[in-house]
Amino acid sequence: MSERWSRRRFVHVTGGTALAASVPLTGRVRAEADLPERPVNVVIVGAGLSGLMAGRELERRGERSFVVLEARDRVGGRTLNMPIGNGHIVEVGGEWIGPGQDAIAALIGELGIGAFDHYYDGDTTYDIEGKISRGLLPDVSLAEAADFAKVAWKLDRLSRTLPKGEPWRAARAAELDDATFGAWLSERASTSFTPAVFRLISRAVWSGYPERTSLLWVLHYLRSAGGLLPVILNDGGAQDQRIEGGSQVISQRMSESLGDRVLLNRPVVRIEDRAPERVRVVTPFETFRAERVIVAMSPADTTRIDFAPALPEPRSALATGWARLPRLPLVKAAMLYEKPFWRADGLNGAMQSDRSPIQLVFDNSPEDGSMGVLSCFLSVVECPQLADRAAREAGLKDELARYFGSKALEASGYVEKDWSTDPWSTGCITPLTPGLLTTGGEHLRRPSGRIHWAGTESAKAWCGYMDGAISAGARAAAEVLGATSESPS
Repeated sequence: MSERWSRRRFVHVTGGTALAASVPLTGRVRAEADLPERPVNVVIVGAGLSGLMAGRELERRGERSFVVLEARDRVGGRTLNMPIGNGHIVEVGGEWIGPGQDAIAALIGELGIGAFDHYYDGDTTYDIEGKISRGLLPDVSLAEAADFAKVAWKLDRLSRTLPKGEPWRAARAAELDDATFGAWLSERASTSFTPAVFRLISRAVWSGYPERTSLLWVLHYLRSAGGLLPVILNDGGAQDQRIEGGSQVISQRMSESLGDRVLLNRPVVRIEDRAPERVRVVTPFETFRAERVIVAMSPADTTRIDFAPALPEPRSALATGWARLPRLPLVKAAMLYEKPFWRADGLNGAMQSDRSPIQLVFDNSPEDGSMGVLSCFLSVVECPQLADRAAREAGLKDELARYFGSKALEASGYVEKDWSTDPWSTGCITPLTPGLLTTGGEHLRRPSGRIHWAGTESAKAWCGYMDGAISAGARAAAEVLGATSESPS
């Protein structure tokens, strides 16, 4: 076994959720009849990784007549860099990449963006079932370790029975979608340690509880990533590397190359696809007439758009169900220090817990280690005393001191992103409850008339990751170009 793989760690996956909110428009909006109208060939809705990649692919293949509409005043979607001084940033959205994520690796190479290894040297801190330990793995008995390995193997084996990217076509799809992940675990685990660890994984990876999550959805997620190990491993897994300058820089670079075709502060309120007329896309400030539309958004976020005529019922039900899911309102927070003091103590800055309001902690310091950053995911719903920002900052210091000593109290700053207050994201990655994937899953990618779908949730590989967002955007662009070339002149 190589040194690289002997240093495997458990989970840290970006998370955070956000509840739907009303459209925050400022100023006077003109009556729709008075709105200026602009003809283009393609309208892309959403300037996150997926939408911008769709635009990049359209341009690369010769299509110049398109716009990318973004509701926010920034690009990047569910990736976001926040400045922390001295020219450094901390990421409060999606941030990691890993082996096998070929789409994003190719893209950052084209854009001239580098990546660097996440810091993993030293021991990980574990707080599982009330027992705090440090080391390569949690301090557990041989029976507990064997039970977890057995259940993990069964889960992986079951995921490999699914058609990749099309779990609804599995022979037992309905049965698997009717079951919850929690019920499946309880039937197979023989120790309390196994469901405790999988609960940690479920909360951290999907911002949801096993007892509320479709088993089929979990299997689909794992299948798209190549199995459980790539999902939960840091070193050598999906959390292997970070992007130089922060992941939002990928969207910023793509946006710069597309120039004035990217329009910010443009929430789409309605899309009308009344053939044979051109598709009409309405914002509060103008309308666009297009041959095709790419909606590069989370299915849940599409519920903010009025579609006329209504979308096919399975697609509409999937989006509505996703938007109404019970979810964990997570805050991605970062405590700042003059230096990464934990490294001198032989710790890698990682902490994983199945019970603490802090689910995960990880070293998010700049590559040069010139300052220290401990980032974490806070579960606000599980710890209401941390409901406001001031309480979170104080409470986080106290929790970090439990795991890293009194130096954790000597923070020099604090930043956070509370995704539950974001008006444009219903969440980062959230699980599906039973029954939704089999009834609506095939509509994740199937065009609805002249409306095509992108976004990481629609990806066949690495769904839920930045890599999936990029491949989904490229796929949607190819669909549009193919459909346009087949249309009669």
